[in-house]
Amino acid sequence: MLDFLAMPRKRTAKPTTPAPVEPRSYRLDGWQNVLTGLGTSRDKSTYAEVIPTVLTQQQCENLWKGDDMADLIVTALPGESLREDPTLTIASIEDADERAAAVDTVMAALSDLKVKQAIRRGLEYERAYGGAAIYVGAVDGQDPAEPLQLSSLRAIRHLTVFERRQLTAVSYQENPLLPDYGKPWLYEVQSFSGDGTGQRVHASRLVVFPGRRVTDRNPTANDGWGESVLSLVWDVLRIFNQAFSGVGYTMMDFSVAIMKVKGLAAIVAANSPEAVATRAQAIELGRSIAKTILLDSEEEYERKTTNLSGVSDVLSQVSTRLAAAARMPISKLFGQSASGLNATGEGDARNWYDAVAAYQTERVRPAEEQLLKLLFASKSGPTKGIEPENWALKFPALWQPTAKEQAETRKVVAETDAINYDMGLVTSEELRMSRFGGEEYSAETEVDSAPDLSESLALSSVTAAPPTESDLSKAEPQNMAPQTRSVELTPTDLATIITVNEKRAEFGLPPWPDGNVSIAEFQARNATVIAKAQEATNPSGAAPTT
Repeated sequence: MLDFLAMPRKRTAKPTTPAPVEPRSYRLDGWQNVLTGLGTSRDKSTYAEVIPTVLTQQQCENLWKGDDMADLIVTALPGESLREDPTLTIASIEDADERAAAVDTVMAALSDLKVKQAIRRGLEYERAYGGAAIYVGAVDGQDPAEPLQLSSLRAIRHLTVFERRQLTAVSYQENPLLPDYGKPWLYEVQSFSGDGTGQRVHASRLVVFPGRRVTDRNPTANDGWGESVLSLVWDVLRIFNQAFSGVGYTMMDFSVAIMKVKGLAAIVAANSPEAVATRAQAIELGRSIAKTILLDSEEEYERKTTNLSGVSDVLSQVSTRLAAAARMPISKLFGQSASGLNATGEGDARNWYDAVAAYQTERVRPAEEQLLKLLFASKSGPTKGIEPENWALKFPALWQPTAKEQAETRKVVAETDAINYDMGLVTSEELRMSRFGGEEYSAETEVDSAPDLSESLALSSVTAAPPTESDLSKAEPQNMAPQTRSVELTPTDLATIITVNEKRAEFGLPPWPDGNVSIAEFQARNATVIAKAQEATNPSGAAPTT
C-alpha cells in the first residue's frame, strides 16, 4: 500500500521573482569614505560647482570709475609696460649719424600720431571691457570696408581708439585651413552720437586687442570679443571692500558709553523719558567741560570698547588674496614696502617686472610693430614708403640700476676687457667700438673675425730669429715662399701693417695662435718679455741691430 511513497515524485518549480538590480552609480575620480561621508552624498562639498562671474560692460565701467583697486588693476600693467619708450634700431644704415637721424625722424612721426597714448588706451580698454581696437586713419583710396592696400598708402591721418561696444564683428573667417580661422575680418561701427553708425571697417585697418579668451570654440560669442579681467577679481574685490567697510563701521562704535541708573525701568514706565535724556546729557556735558563725571551714589558710568584682536590678520589675508587674483605683488597693489627681517622687496619687484616684460612681448610689441610697418609703408611717412632692412624694437630694462651699480658693472667689464686684451682675444679697436661705438654704452663685445690691418701704433718692429731645420720641416708648403711687395715702406710702417704670422711665413716658420695681429701690437702686448730677451742677448745694454 505504501509503495507509492517510494515512487519518484515530479516537483513543480515555484516561480521566483528576480532580485532587483541596483543601478550602477558613476562618480568622478577622488577620495571617498562611506563611514565619514567624505565624497558621498552626505558631503556638502560635493554639491559645489563653478559658476563664472560675467560682468556687463556697464558694470565694468562703473567698477573702473568708482573703485580705486579696480582702477589700479586695469591701468597698472599697461602703464608700466609703456613707462619708457621703446628704442628703434636700424642696422642696415651703417653711418652712425645717418642712422641716428633716421631713428629720430621715425620716433617723431610716432609721437605726432600719439601712438603711445593710443596703445595704452587700447590696452586699458581691453583689460577693463574685454576688448578694444585702434582704427588707423589710412589714406589709400579704398573704402574702409575693403582691405588696406599698402602699395597705395599715401598717408596716415590719425588713430582712433574704439571700445568693445563701439565695434561689432559681422563677418568671420570660417575656413579652418586659413591662418585667421575664427577671427573677425569685418566690423560694424557703433557711434555714440549715431552719426556714422553702421559703417563697416576691415580688420586690416585695425589694431585689435581681442580681450581675455579661454576658448575659441565659439568665436562669435560677445560679438567677437573676450572677457574683462575685472570679472576674475569681482568676487574677491567685493569681499575685500566689505571687509574694510565692516572695520570702518566697527570703528565708529569702537567705544560705547554705558550709564546705569537706578529705577530706569520705573522712570520709563512712568512716561518720563525726558528725565533720562536730560540726566544723560548733563553727565556728558559735565564730562566734556570739567573732565570729570558727577554721579549719584546709586549711578554707574563706564565705556565698553570692541575687541579687534585678529582683525588685522584677517584683512592681511584678504589683501593677499586680492593681490593673487589681480596677479600683482602686494607692494605694487597697495603701495606697501616689504616688511620682515631682511625683506627688501627685490623678489616681488623682479617677479612683477617679469610679468610686465611678458606683457610687453605678448601685447605691446605686436601693436607697436604693426603701426610701425604701416608708417614705413606710407608715401608721406619718414621713410617715404620704403621699409628699412634689419629694423627692430627694443624695450628698455624695467629694472633700473643705481649710479653705483652701473659704475660697479662697468668696472667689472673693464677688468674683463683687460684680461681678454692681454690674452690677445680682442683688439683695442674692437673693445672701443663694442663699448662706445653705439648710441649708448654696451657690455656686449663684438669681435671681428678678420684681422685689422689698419691699426697704427707708434712702436718699433720686432725681430725674428733665423729658421732652423726643424722649423723648416714643420712649416706648411704654402708658407715657404716669401711674400713680395711692390711698395717701399719704412720698418715702422711695415710693423703696423704686417702681422706676426705673415712675417713668420717669410722665414718659413709656422704661425702662432696669437699671431694674427700687427707686429707693433704684438710687441706692445709682449713688451716686458721682449725687453728681458734683449737684455739677455745684449748684457752691455746696446741696442740690437736689425
